[in-house]
Amino acid sequence: MPRPTVAQRDETQPLTDREAEAVLALAAEAARADGSEPLSEQFRLSVRAREHDGVDHLLALGADGELLGYAQCRRADPHPSAELVVSPRARRGGVGSALLGRLPADARVWSHATGAGAEAAAAFAAAGGLRPVRSLHVMGRSLRAGTPWPAAAVPSGYAVRSFEPGRDEEAWLALNAAAFAHHPEQGSLRRADLDQRMEQAWWNPAGLILVVPDDDPDVLAASHWTKVDPPDGSVGEVYVVAVSPDRQGQGLGRVVTVLGLDHLRSRGLERVVLYVDEDNVAAVRTYRGLGFEDVELHRQFARPDDFTSSSPNGATMGS
Repeated sequence: MPRPTVAQRDETQPLTDREAEAVLALAAEAARADGSEPLSEQFRLSVRAREHDGVDHLLALGADGELLGYAQCRRADPHPSAELVVSPRARRGGVGSALLGRLPADARVWSHATGAGAEAAAAFAAAGGLRPVRSLHVMGRSLRAGTPWPAAAVPSGYAVRSFEPGRDEEAWLALNAAAFAHHPEQGSLRRADLDQRMEQAWWNPAGLILVVPDDDPDVLAASHWTKVDPPDGSVGEVYVVAVSPDRQGQGLGRVVTVLGLDHLRSRGLERVVLYVDEDNVAAVRTYRGLGFEDVELHRQFARPDDFTSSSPNGATMGS
């Protein structure tokens, strides 16, 4: 197979509608073939929105202009974050290597593959001189069976309410930024990112649970954003759990997590999943104590010279 041409789309030359649709179709084709989504939620949303502020899109094109592969690189501090996907019909032909070669040298590349796909991804990364630097646990449990979780004991001085659109956007963004200040993906969430998620079919303000002081209900002490995607599906997600740094040590993280589990169970769902960084030992321990078990392991790869920075110590937004 001839080496593909790699075209870049950015602020100066955005993705066209046709290109965006081709990327999403390619990702869906790969997901059907591999049994796992090659692109995470934020990366898919950036394609749909044709976002270019701090985002580069790389298109690997065949001689006839057919899209053979795609990579996205998101500029972030301290390292760019990237994901890539190759059409099942064009693998082992240099497409992935061509995309990898166009990413910044310090980019950290995610693999969301599972099973044999994870082994293939690790081999591809190793051949490109990359080594694993970060692991993301996907954990899950039944909402109807298994070890019961404790009742939510909201501490004295706090109340619980749901997110109110038009009232809580800026306060929630401030809470999220403070709780994930050292997290390269979640901590950089902007108002446009929040608005985009609130436009999705799965958005439900009742599923974004807030813990607030009794005497100041506009101040957010902790939150648990739950998600059900698709909305008529049977699996819920612990999407984002955030606790204000000045209110940590009061047990609010565990309380708001349990409140979210109660909410998801009340919807009649079968299971719940979550995503959490392996280095966030405290969170992993909390989730195991609530009956969660490992389901999958996603990995991020980087060149050895980039190993000096530690992984973020925080929970992440899921898929």
